[in-house]
Amino acid sequence: MPRQTFPFSKSPQPSEQDRASQVQEPIIAPEGVFRIERAGQGPGPRTSYAFKVIILLFIFTVLLVGGGFLMHYLSKHPIRVADAPEKILPPQPEPTPEVPAEKQDEKPPGPVDAREMEMAKRGADQSMANFVGAREDLDAMGGAQWGGETYARMEETSRQADGLYLKKEYASASKKYNQALAMVRALAGQSENALGRLLGEGNQALAEGKGKRAKDKFGLALMIDPASQAAKKGLARADTAEAVTRLLSSGKRHESRNNLPFAFTDYQQAGKLDPESVQAQRAFQRVKDLIAEDEFRKLMSTGLTALHREDFDGARASFLKAQGLRPGSQEVRDALSQVDQAVRLARMKNLQKEALDAEQSEDWDRALTAYMAVLEVDPRVRFAVQGKERSLAMIRLSKRVAFYLNKPEVLESDQYLEKAGQLLSEADGLEPKGPRFRAQVEKLNQLVQTAQIPLKITLESDNLTQVAVYRVGRLGAFLKKDLTLRPGSYTIVGTRNGYKDVRQRVVLKPGEPLRVTIICLEKI
Repeated sequence: MPRQTFPFSKSPQPSEQDRASQVQEPIIAPEGVFRIERAGQGPGPRTSYAFKVIILLFIFTVLLVGGGFLMHYLSKHPIRVADAPEKILPPQPEPTPEVPAEKQDEKPPGPVDAREMEMAKRGADQSMANFVGAREDLDAMGGAQWGGETYARMEETSRQADGLYLKKEYASASKKYNQALAMVRALAGQSENALGRLLGEGNQALAEGKGKRAKDKFGLALMIDPASQAAKKGLARADTAEAVTRLLSSGKRHESRNNLPFAFTDYQQAGKLDPESVQAQRAFQRVKDLIAEDEFRKLMSTGLTALHREDFDGARASFLKAQGLRPGSQEVRDALSQVDQAVRLARMKNLQKEALDAEQSEDWDRALTAYMAVLEVDPRVRFAVQGKERSLAMIRLSKRVAFYLNKPEVLESDQYLEKAGQLLSEADGLEPKGPRFRAQVEKLNQLVQTAQIPLKITLESDNLTQVAVYRVGRLGAFLKKDLTLRPGSYTIVGTRNGYKDVRQRVVLKPGEPLRVTIICLEKI
């Protein structure tokens, strides 16, 4: 059977054994030819052999270069078998292992398809990673328990994405993963609403005494928000919910039988187990009020008795105990108001007595303090208002009189002397006056009268010195001059051109005539 060839296939290359046999076998030429070469001095056997070798090497090189070029061309421009001429048949394929039927239709991707598939796979891997990370965060928040229908649809979508990924349909798988990721994010955005719903359901379960259900709800709430104080508190209450329910039922039975002490104990224990239980608090307070009713009446009676005896401290103590049993009782508030009023009246009575005693002893500061204390109790008390005004007036007058008595020299000033006269007139119109204050006013009156009697002073000079008296005026130059002045201190100054000034301060007192010489003697 003649051998068929495939287009663009390489020519078969001689093996090493064939080349060796070609070299080793002698070239046998026809005898006539050999004789012609010898006769014509043509090439000998060795020359002919070398020429053939060179020709073979050249042909081998050309085939090698051409084959390489052909392979390079085919790698850039692949030619399918279908493109070959119909008359040329392809070479018979070698036997291959049996391929499953579902893979027989698959064709190996070309270079461009492989790159596209790799890029699609990378995109699917990234979408899968984003979805898995977000789902792990959602599951950590208990999303599977509270996600409901949306979570179920997300799971179904993720399974579809996994199936597409396994089939290497990466673009479709990536799309499905992104859809599942959107659902995860939507559920995560609803976590706050889920938290509120779970807290409400947990509190409802607590109210119904369903501790296990409450614990499940608060546990899920803590998965959403581990820092939720409401969930932590509810979870702690869930541990005691069933015990609290039993105690409340027991207390209710005792209360219905009027066995209040036992009911009180049950409700108290329920309140200690769950301080947040409104039912326990209300039941405990209700029974407590019933038990306290008798004690309340006894305390009120005791307090009123003490009030009538003016035992204010005892009455207040009894009423305060009654108030502890019934904090909102208007009856207790009225009783305490009576005690306060009685205490105020007694205090004002004592303060009034103290103020009058202080006035008798002319201790006006103490009297004022007592009257002010009365006005703090009740600012409308008339005797305290009048006593305050009287005390303030006496304090002011006493201080002003004492000022002049301690510094009589200020009466040398016409201004102070006039004010002292006005003070005496004001003191004369004040009644009643105590003996001590009356004596002080009399002494001031004498000082004022003395300060108004003029005294004689004689000034002597040399008729060259210019003399001036402060608060009197310039007297000029003279040998002798008499002046009539009120008692007090005066400064006399003498001046003369070319001489140093002289200055003298003199004190003019009643009953002591005064003679002063003022002359400038020291030249400059």
